[in-house]
Amino acid sequence: MDRQIIYAGAIALDTDQLLQSRNTMVGLGYLAKMLVGDGGSYADGLACTPASGLAVSLAAGSLTFPTVVDAGYVGALPPDGDPLVKAGINTSPVVVALGGPGAFLISGAVAESAAGNAPVRYYNAANPAQALIGPGGDGEPQASILRQRIVFGTTAAGVLPPGAVPLWNVTIPSGASSVLPGMISVAPGAPFIAVKLPQAAPLLSPGFAGTPTAPTAAAGDASTLLATTAFVANAGRRARAVWTSAGTYSWACPVGVSQILFRGWGAGGAGGVGSAGAPGGGGGGGGYLEVLLDVVQGETYAVVVGAGATAAAAVTPSGFGGLLSVFGGGNGGNGGGGQAGGGGTPGSDAVLQLAALSNPGTGSGQPGYLAGGTSIGGAGGGSFGTSAGYANTAGGGGVPGSWPGGGGSGGASGAGGQGADGLVILEWPGNPRS
Repeated sequence: MDRQIIYAGAIALDTDQLLQSRNTMVGLGYLAKMLVGDGGSYADGLACTPASGLAVSLAAGSLTFPTVVDAGYVGALPPDGDPLVKAGINTSPVVVALGGPGAFLISGAVAESAAGNAPVRYYNAANPAQALIGPGGDGEPQASILRQRIVFGTTAAGVLPPGAVPLWNVTIPSGASSVLPGMISVAPGAPFIAVKLPQAAPLLSPGFAGTPTAPTAAAGDASTLLATTAFVANAGRRARAVWTSAGTYSWACPVGVSQILFRGWGAGGAGGVGSAGAPGGGGGGGGYLEVLLDVVQGETYAVVVGAGATAAAAVTPSGFGGLLSVFGGGNGGNGGGGQAGGGGTPGSDAVLQLAALSNPGTGSGQPGYLAGGTSIGGAGGGSFGTSAGYANTAGGGGVPGSWPGGGGSGGASGAGGQGADGLVILEWPGNPRS
């Protein structure tokens, strides 16, 4: 809802206050439209009870009606023809006289009228210390309120005045001197709001008879729509896509899918080089990430499977749609100068959404070591679900890491083993056979 800003020291104009009032009315009008719509009028309150003699009393209440913001000028504000739901509000009861026996229709309509007549004080440019009372100092009162009230009409039963809505029927038999409760009934078509919001969705819902049905929501719908038996049967099915080799791929989100389960393995680091009797360390295992991701049906997302590191190429991360990365393991250290290479560090992850399960079971590479004067290349670290590799006791170059995401073992004498590629698996609700 718009609000006017008046700055300290600024000269406040009449339109500032008029616009604030109009903006408030527009905000309340849109709230009314959100609750009851703008297809017609709706009434609340306005209970009809007997009054003294042949009259009834209409209790306080309100009546909405679709119209425009302002059909004419309001002070200095020009007309505004944008549609708006307004409400006539009566804060006190109104007595309606019926005059005599007969069948009557009591209708209601909303009327805007100027009210609050009183002399208004004006700024006196000739003598600022003394205000002018009334325009030009004439002392004449002026309206200060544009009031919206419900006005009631009384016509013969079945005769509805133009622009009004039916509210109550009152039937007074011949010879009656007062109105009794049994003579009053709700008029056909009266737009009273039958259910207030607190009663619209009771916590204790009634039981349904027969065989109730409801529309079946799309697979993967996580809204508050009713879950039919057909929806439940389909919800148990899950579709899956798997990418096992390093590279960049694409995945198109199916219709009706708003969330997926991403499971990603980072690639493994390469084993270190063994030389001069000093073995290399094993490469670190790739990271692991398991997270629920919000997706948009119909959009295409990039799927990246990380490539395992070699002596010539660094490890690359796995990822999905630019939303996350699952990093690979670090390379094992090279041996040399009598010093064995250290083990590579385990991979990690970077995710931009919540509720992630990350890095369980990932491992560092084993440092290279000497056993009885024999160079042993360090074992590569494992990733989630992948056991650590074996130390290189055979001499020579290291062996590749275990897939997915395992680090290569260090070279006993020669190049270290290549890290294994990563793996990406997506799962979502759906029927893989459809």
